[in-house]
Amino acid sequence: MTLSFTGERFLPECAGEMVYEHWHRYLLAQRHVAGKRVLDAASGEGYGSSLLAGKAASVVGVDVSPEATRHASDRYAAGNLRFVTASVAQIPLPDASFDVIVSFETIEHMTEHEAFMREIDRLLAPGGMLIISSPNRPEYSDKTGYHNEFHVKELDRAELKTLLDRHFPAQQWFAQRPAFHSMIWPLSATATAAEALTADGNDGWPDELYFLVFAAREGASLAQVVPTVTLVTDREQSVYAEWSRTYRENRMLHDRIRELEAAAIAMPSDAVAAPDASAAAEPWLVRAARRIAGGR
Repeated sequence: MTLSFTGERFLPECAGEMVYEHWHRYLLAQRHVAGKRVLDAASGEGYGSSLLAGKAASVVGVDVSPEATRHASDRYAAGNLRFVTASVAQIPLPDASFDVIVSFETIEHMTEHEAFMREIDRLLAPGGMLIISSPNRPEYSDKTGYHNEFHVKELDRAELKTLLDRHFPAQQWFAQRPAFHSMIWPLSATATAAEALTADGNDGWPDELYFLVFAAREGASLAQVVPTVTLVTDREQSVYAEWSRTYRENRMLHDRIRELEAAAIAMPSDAVAAPDASAAAEPWLVRAARRIAGGR
């Protein structure tokens, strides 16, 4: 079976910046799951659970949608991967079953935030780690006026931290935002630092559109989380290619509009005053376009 894209759930067939955002989170998580028992809370289509299963000892993907879990089970069948239909606020699995729990873009789709955190706490084994992402409400919604119909309770940084603090006081925070950039990187050595600059040379780190938080009960559990800047793209540079194509098309359209406007200004008055009703009903811009194309 296949799933249809509704805007709520990411599908690998999607294109654009959404691809970078979603894959980036799972690629980072994959670095921390080798040989471990992993829960993907709100696994959706299943692509992320499958990616994690390539490194983990075992992965369980949990999603509230029976349609999504059936699809994921069919598409990503593997011996160390299974999918369970359940709410992430009440997961029918034993205590301390997982070494790493991943939950990306989940918490804003529900109101049972505390119940969700209690389930994560219950399911996480001693020394385990939670990796969670969440949109930053002030930047994602408040500043833009954008309303995501699938989001029911977005959080800001302080609210997310307060929620995590009750169960997982050890935290490493990262910001995420898709952006166009020019990359310069060393070829003769390993990079030891990262900078983001604006064109005038000032600091260019953008505001956080999403938060990605590594959280645990004790700081020692986060010892392998390195504060590194990472970039994700695809080999075809598809987002930049699409932007370039759209830019070229817009430029050609603007040039064409200028031609049509110039032709309309130069059009003789007898051409504007059409001899019959049907011609009179024809918009002036269409008439100008016809003249440029060689017609009357």
